[in-house]
Amino acid sequence: MSIEERNAKEEITEIFDKCTKCGLCKELCPVFRVMREEQSSPRGHAILLSNRVFNEIIYQCSLCKACEIRCPFNLEICKAVKLGRQVLNLKGKENQKLKDILKRIQDKENIN
Repeated sequence: MSIEERNAKEEITEIFDKCTKCGLCKELCPVFRVMREEQSSPRGHAILLSNRVFNEIIYQCSLCKACEIRCPFNLEICKAVKLGRQVLNLKGKENQKLKDILKRIQDKENIN
């Protein structure tokens, strides 16, 4: 494990150490409103990332920060999600769909 990966994991842990998993963050989450799956909610991401489970589910987050508005502890949930994505990238598990979109933009200058 690289130092960068270890630091990202530690920072995620620090962010979610104060999380009580109350679920208030779910109320405003647009992704949870559509998906209706706990794992897609900010609380679901908090649980997964706290347990050091890094998978592509964290790419479902839109990073809109609505969850942070409702968090009684003012946690930087989106920052933790970004760090989780960084860990995935460092492990070579980046989101293939996003890579394909970036490649199309570079090649054709649009996403189609």
